Amino acid sequence: MKWLKGYKLFKEAKQDKVSYKNVINEICTAMVLLNNEFLDNLLDRGLKARYSENSEIFITDLKNLLLAKNRLNLGRFEGDTCVADDELAKVNTVFDSIEFDIEKDWDKLVSARTTARNIIDKLLLDSKLKPEMIKNIYWVGPNRDSDHEEDIVVEDKDGKQYSFYLNKNLATQKSASFNLFADDLIGADIDRLYKEDYLSKWDKLTQEWIRLIYENANKNIQQLIEKFIDAKRIDTIGYFEYFDIRHKDPKFKHLGEFIQEFDKNILKFSDLMNEIWKSKENSFMDSERVTKEWMEVKIVILNSKILENLLTSSLKSNHADDIQKIEDGWKLAGGTVKMKLFKTLVEKMGCLERPIYFLGKNGDIFNLVPSREFFRENYDDLKIKFDYHVNFQVSEEEENNDFTIKIKLELDDNTLIDMFIIVKFSSGEMSGKLSAKYKFDIADNFNYLIKNK
Repeated sequence: MKWLKGYKLFKEAKQDKVSYKNVINEICTAMVLLNNEFLDNLLDRGLKARYSENSEIFITDLKNLLLAKNRLNLGRFEGDTCVADDELAKVNTVFDSIEFDIEKDWDKLVSARTTARNIIDKLLLDSKLKPEMIKNIYWVGPNRDSDHEEDIVVEDKDGKQYSFYLNKNLATQKSASFNLFADDLIGADIDRLYKEDYLSKWDKLTQEWIRLIYENANKNIQQLIEKFIDAKRIDTIGYFEYFDIRHKDPKFKHLGEFIQEFDKNILKFSDLMNEIWKSKENSFMDSERVTKEWMEVKIVILNSKILENLLTSSLKSNHADDIQKIEDGWKLAGGTVKMKLFKTLVEKMGCLERPIYFLGKNGDIFNLVPSREFFRENYDDLKIKFDYHVNFQVSEEEENNDFTIKIKLELDDNTLIDMFIIVKFSSGEMSGKLSAKYKFDIADNFNYLIKNK
């Protein structure tokens, strides 16, 4: 029992360990905002003798600034408002775990000052952020959780709070299940995806996939495929059956056969096909031609006859009055469709009930993510255009020529965001599940347009 207890304490200590680099950067950034010259003597005038022999003195000085509870406070969230946390024992716990060497970590101090200066210059629209404008700065530190992950929160004299993620860029790519997106947009019609007329199209896609690989594979690969299926009955294999096919030899029915070409045991036919495709340069005489042919098949059957057709038929049946065709093939969303696309965009951007700022290293990238309230207040002035028309030409530029839904968000006729929802198989071609990858292109003047509004 004592060993189990010791291991538990060890794990807790490992989980609670705080990166000293982040703590130093966060506290110093906050202090430069409160006193713009906070690090100048140290960085510019070489007055570091106090800390050179014992860097722990610097850590102690920072901790004392936080414990003094002037305008720099330990912060915690009550709902969406950050308030001072009086449990200062948390501060001691964090600072006791910090390792810092002023010589080795000099660049962390330089970065903190540069980050603070970027906040000073870029936060407000028409003026710089001055120390006298700040009522409090809260260091969230040990109180971060999954709902409140910011590093510092700046509160101005009017009580308005600004949340900052330091040394972290806005994630402009995210993934999720395609069914979740489609369920939001077309509701119960997503249940038709593998039923009715669409199932026969999935069967055809499956048969074309198997035939293309088998007929173009090298002889040794063809022989591997024949251990799982009779090549003469490719035209009878259905989509769901494809994932149920196992090795034909009874002695391999449990663990599969070790396939030397892929250095692994393979039991399921779909896994074999996935391995063949992943190593297609070694599996085909002309892998480039085979890839192009598969892209053509996928564009016609999956992208056009299944996905585009399903979305179009559903939207026409249920939301024809909410969609207006405009120039260049775009569709203007209104009513329920606009609301649903807004929901997708706002959630995937990570918008909260409070605005948040992402500052890259040194604050050089300065991204604002508006609050949900901004979108509610300006809903009528925001337009959403969308398009998912399939291009039948195989393109080297488009990612695997996957089905792509394009969404454009405009504010007063200025583009704010271009979002691309790329629908693809989640784990390799013909893997059985579709995923949606979300990519954002944010306008260069995004922050200005939001603040100006």
